[in-house]
Amino acid sequence: MRRLLITVAAVLAVALLPTSAQASPATGVAAGPDARPLDRTVWLCRPGLVDNPCGQDAEGMPQSAGPELVTRYPSGGTRLLDATRFAPDGSGKREPFTVTAKPPVDCFYAYPTVDLLPNPVLRTGSRPPVPQDVHQAVTLMQSARFAGLCRIFVPVYRQVPLPALLLGIVKGTGADLTTATMDIRDAWDDYWAHDNRDPATGERRGVIILGHSQGTAVAAALIRERVDAHPEVRRQLVAAALLGGNIEVPEGRDAGGGSDPASTFQHIPACRRAAGAPLPTGCVVSYATYSLPRGSLPAVIGRTSSPGHRVVCVNPAALLRGEAAGARVPLDLYLPTRRLIGGSALLPNGPLAVPLTGYRLPDLSTGFARHPDALKGECTHATDGTVSADWLQVSGDLSYFPASAPAGLSGLHAMDFNVAKGDLIALATAQTQAWLERRSP
Repeated sequence: MRRLLITVAAVLAVALLPTSAQASPATGVAAGPDARPLDRTVWLCRPGLVDNPCGQDAEGMPQSAGPELVTRYPSGGTRLLDATRFAPDGSGKREPFTVTAKPPVDCFYAYPTVDLLPNPVLRTGSRPPVPQDVHQAVTLMQSARFAGLCRIFVPVYRQVPLPALLLGIVKGTGADLTTATMDIRDAWDDYWAHDNRDPATGERRGVIILGHSQGTAVAAALIRERVDAHPEVRRQLVAAALLGGNIEVPEGRDAGGGSDPASTFQHIPACRRAAGAPLPTGCVVSYATYSLPRGSLPAVIGRTSSPGHRVVCVNPAALLRGEAAGARVPLDLYLPTRRLIGGSALLPNGPLAVPLTGYRLPDLSTGFARHPDALKGECTHATDGTVSADWLQVSGDLSYFPASAPAGLSGLHAMDFNVAKGDLIALATAQTQAWLERRSP
């Protein structure tokens, strides 16, 4: 059974290769021939929901008493987003996670492949998916600590489950993201129509779009359709972090420019920053994480064979510091703990047992173990003449990860957000401030 779980987890990224942000739906592997738009958005997290699993009221402040944000699972049980910060000597200190001011922008998040079965099981008509602990666990692990900076919106969508992705590999057909993309697009339309305007000023709010793996694929499709081609919507895009999937641009350029169909986006650029330049906004951070031997190329994510194109790699830590794009800089690692994801003695990684196969998460009383001095990262480019590859190469103390993971088939795919979570949040905070300042008269 353990070998099967390892195999399933390893091929997760392979299964997503045909469904990269640039690919079109190929077959009816998982969409269901009779799937129709949902009658209403199914929200896992939406500010103001009664007992909002992300713990925010309508203004983004904690629903519970006090400044600490208390989150909960659909099945019950509460979690805090605090962290234990470890020094190089191994000593740890608790860092509470508090929200003391109204978040100035919003975050719209599409989670990665976590469904092991179709949700709903009978994928016909407008049968809605059901929020599950696995959706909340990955939300807590990847995006929930953006609270305080943004009100968090997380739709539950009818994603392609893992077995269907594997079936696509066997058949050589890829997977059909039609239904998943439709649900994310419709959830965005719901958010844009009913939640994006500030109730006090009536003005549109800035928004940060987050995605990972399959979530990156559907979020990129959403951005192409609803944001990239619409200047009035692009103005509200503070930034996007689309990790663990291929975002492609022409060689030497950061976007397609309006006439390059092989480019993921035509007008929204990869985030770049010349020396001494202000922090860019309205742009995309993207990378896939590996630790590969010199001369090796990533096995799956981060590769393109499209002539004249590159896969985007933006190191959020380097961008934030104003360092060169390929600079090797420290990464602010936040490892999820067993407590955060609802692990137990019988099932240490809880509802994320398959995606986190092989990981031994820290057993702490806090939600995260923060190691700001453990890793360094640099965007790396290589080619074998046919395939061009770009990825975030990490080095340092790799003992936090399974021994086979960093250089394996999917690298540190499961931890793409976490290896640089502190940097991603700090960067988004700085970009939000820059966006607000540029918007001011």
